[in-house]
Amino acid sequence: MRFDIRLDGYIVNCDKGYDEFIDDFVEWLESNGWGYAGMTLPVTEEENSEAEIDKILTNEHYKKMGRFFSAE
Repeated sequence: MRFDIRLDGYIVNCDKGYDEFIDDFVEWLESNGWGYAGMTLPVTEEENSEAEIDKILTNEHYKKMGRFFSAE
């Protein structure tokens, strides 16, 4: 059986730069025979990722359709 899973969120407390993380992420996906169709963006210093995560936590769509997962 095939499943599709949508990811919306942030990678937090990462000890790798954006390019290194993406390279490792793609390697991990391919090692499992999976693909990814979507967008990735580096978080800039001007962004407030904590505020963005709070928006995700209070979004009614996410409360109904998904679940919040935090692995820190």
